[in-house]
Amino acid sequence: MNGKTLHTMVLTLSLIATPAFAKAKQPAAPAPTREEMQHVPADRGHTAPEAKPTVAPQSFVEGLYDRMNTLSKASPTLDALHGKIGEELKLIVDYPEMSKLALGTKWAEIDDAQRKEFVGYLTGMVLNTYVKRFKPGQAIEIHYGVAPKVLPDERVQVASTITVGKVTAEVHYALRPAQGRWWIYDIVVDDASQVQTYRQSFKKILDKEGWAGLMTRMKKAAEKKV
Repeated sequence: MNGKTLHTMVLTLSLIATPAFAKAKQPAAPAPTREEMQHVPADRGHTAPEAKPTVAPQSFVEGLYDRMNTLSKASPTLDALHGKIGEELKLIVDYPEMSKLALGTKWAEIDDAQRKEFVGYLTGMVLNTYVKRFKPGQAIEIHYGVAPKVLPDERVQVASTITVGKVTAEVHYALRPAQGRWWIYDIVVDDASQVQTYRQSFKKILDKEGWAGLMTRMKKAAEKKV
């Protein structure tokens, strides 16, 4: 993956380019408004019965980019824009599911307190890495090709082509249904899965430094000021 693709990955909600701490080897219904998405249980539907979304997967992604571009135009400063984008991501990214998949078999070995800590750090890392790439007035263009692909467990993958300035990349959004809406749990950019990238990085650190080492690195990355 070249530098331009990596830059586009972050700007197009890949959310988390390869973690900095891992340097040690390592016609449809309208999209829901932000206000409508405020009323979402913290468990993202992991313990509650699934409810099918009323919005088509592609419409969900279109609505996301509409809101991101609106925020970019309306925010006069970097701090204001970063804060608003961070709030937006918390409403559409399934951090618990992303954490479970990124940690792999280790997830079943840790207790609830450790899981909560891990999800919290991962959330901070995602926000830190993503928001710092956005600038006021920066527009993102998105185009769609093939129809969304249905995955197991009613999950869906939306294929798109993203353009930021002169950089273009193929971006696929992996979505899962929970509580009547869609949640992003992985993004594949030019055939590179973000969850798989994380999993490989985490495994290397766990093998070398153990759980305490991973938590130390994640905490530092999550608390880093952007």
